[in-house]
This record gives sequence, structure tokens and C-alpha cells, in this order.
Amino acid sequence: MTAPHVVYFGQTPDLGTGSPIILLRHLRRLSANGWKVSVVGESGQSANNAQGWPLHHLSLRKPWWPPFRPDNALLRSVRMRLWAGECAGFFAHPPQAVLTYMSLYSELHSEVAAHYAKRCGAPLSVIVHDYPPDFPEFPRENVEPVLRRQHWILKSAHQIWFVSPELADKYDLPAAKKNVLMPIPEGCATPARWRAELVQRPLIVYAGYSYPAQIPLFRKLARAIDAAGGRLLLLSRKTPELEALCATEPVECRDLFATNREALDFVSSTAAALLVSYCERVEEMPWITTSFPSKFAEFSHTGLPTLLVAPETSAIGAWARRENYPDYLPAAESNPVAAFVEQLKSEAAWSKKSRLVTRFAQTEFNPDVIHAALESKLTNA
Repeated sequence: MTAPHVVYFGQTPDLGTGSPIILLRHLRRLSANGWKVSVVGESGQSANNAQGWPLHHLSLRKPWWPPFRPDNALLRSVRMRLWAGECAGFFAHPPQAVLTYMSLYSELHSEVAAHYAKRCGAPLSVIVHDYPPDFPEFPRENVEPVLRRQHWILKSAHQIWFVSPELADKYDLPAAKKNVLMPIPEGCATPARWRAELVQRPLIVYAGYSYPAQIPLFRKLARAIDAAGGRLLLLSRKTPELEALCATEPVECRDLFATNREALDFVSSTAAALLVSYCERVEEMPWITTSFPSKFAEFSHTGLPTLLVAPETSAIGAWARRENYPDYLPAAESNPVAAFVEQLKSEAAWSKKSRLVTRFAQTEFNPDVIHAALESKLTNA
């Protein structure tokens, strides 16, 4: 029996953070399940990033092609059809499925994927993690044309996978096409264990990228954790803002590890708990109303108690309310932090919190469950 074939369009799947590693994990699982995987990657990315899968690039220009001007509707439409035809020439037979990720920075490859899927008759699945207008740095003049193109791509899709219900609600699309797919974690962390030394000064770790808008809340939480007899460590790429924070407040900083596995091992062996936090007001980081923090799903597999601190109107705040998650604090509140730190010093209380996080790791944040949902609809409605 011939192996089913999926063609992925977009950023070359790779190790690291963000969407490329999410796609890498899904494609690896598809490959392990017997799928043939091909990648149509963005220009300028090394073939070494393709994990051994065939990697193709779109031609920037051919002598007989008309010029490509992104803002010219006619020239863009002609180029899309030319690129779709070029992609058809990459493969001897049409694939059984086409998969793409709607990048915040460019919808071009997703648009090509939609044209190619239409040309070859394969079902198109689209993963969406971000809503461009929510990002202040996104050029305002590009919002309307980008959303128009996104809407066409998504209307052309067979299935769409949004990272949160709040993000799905941003798009006027048929409910049958809209699915929620959590960011798939690595899922192989060494489970943490309660240790007697936690009684002294339990270490709480924030792991992942940080933004300047998070600094005021980090300051407030660091002071509250310190006053309760705990310590806060920010495992994040060092920035001038973070270094200034560490110079004046009771908080430590450590640079990111080279791989997610190293970070998971470090956190599970040294931390008493995790912190997942954003900022005090959604106006400071508007994208948090729709973006779900992948770090929560990722580090839930350590089983560490996890404190969620974010505005109530954030996607994680809405999730915490839906799940009745007990260790969630609206960003405006810091007084309950002391109770959380104190509970980390009790083996019974720590274990109860750990079991709760582990339950989510085994269900909603289970990579097997997450991937099976995606794979099951690549070819079937």
C-alpha cells in the first residue's frame, strides 16, 4: 500500500520555540505513522533544517513570468497560479493532504498552499496561532489586505485549527471548519518530585520569551514571592530590561537553554513550581486575548505546580475560569501569591497541585491526543 503523502507549506520546521517546533513535532509524528512528508519552505532557509524530508523552494522569478507585486491583485493572482503549477511539478502524484501554518509575518506560503490544494484536489488544513491586528508592531496599513487574504485562505480550507476558542471567534467562518488545537508539547519531561529542601526557599521558575510589558508584573510577583519566603527565577533570553530588573529586585535571571529538553530537565530537577504570567493589562500585550501560552502545555509534563497570572480577558484567563483552575490569579491581584508559596512547603499540598497539573498533561495537553485530532482530519471532514 502506498504511503499517504502530506505537503507542508511555510517556515521550515525546526528546533527552537514558537510555531516551527510545533509543526516539526506534528510532521515527525506523521512521518512515524507512515506518512510521506514533503516541505515547501520559505526562501533563504537552509535545506539542513528539513529533517531529511524533501525540501522545495518556490522560484522567485522565471524569464517568462510577469513581475510579482504583492499589492497588485492581478499580478498576485497570476503569480499564485504559476507557483501552484510549479508545486504540481515537484511531485509525481497529488498528495493526500496539504498542511500550512498561517504565519503572523507572511501569509504568502499559506496562500500558495490554498491555490495548490485547489489545483491538485487535496484537502487543505490550516493551523492558526495569532491574530495580526493584535500585534502593535504589525503595520496598520497591512491589516485590511492581510485579513482579506487570510479569510480567503481559511474559506478555502478543509479544516482550520485555532490555538484557542477566542482566536476562532475572530473569524467569520462555518463552525464545522473551526477546531481548537493546543500547541503540541514535547511530552517527555522527567516528572518532578517534592523535596525536603523546598521548605527553605522554594524556587518558582518562569521559562520562555519575555516582553518589556511584563516587567511591572514580574517586579510585583518577585516582591510577593520573596516576602513569602520563596525565590523567582526568570529562564529567558537576557534583555536590558530583565538585567535592570534583576539588579534592583529579588529575582534571578538565567539565559535560555539550547533545547527544550534541557530546559525541561533543569526545571523539573530544580524548581518547586512554575510561573506562567503575562502583564497587568491586556492593552499592553493585546495578542494575549487570543494566544494560548505554549509554555503551560510544554512544562505541564514536569508535573510541577503552576501559578497562572494574567488578565481575566486573556485566553489563559478564560481557560482557567472554564476549567476552574485553582492556581489562577488575575494580574491585578498579588496577595494570594503568599498562600501559593506557603503550600509549596507542604508535601501534601505540593502533591495535590502536582496531580492537577499532571492530569492536564495526560488529557488536554497530551501530545498523542493533540496530534491524533489533527491527523484524523487531514483527509476526512
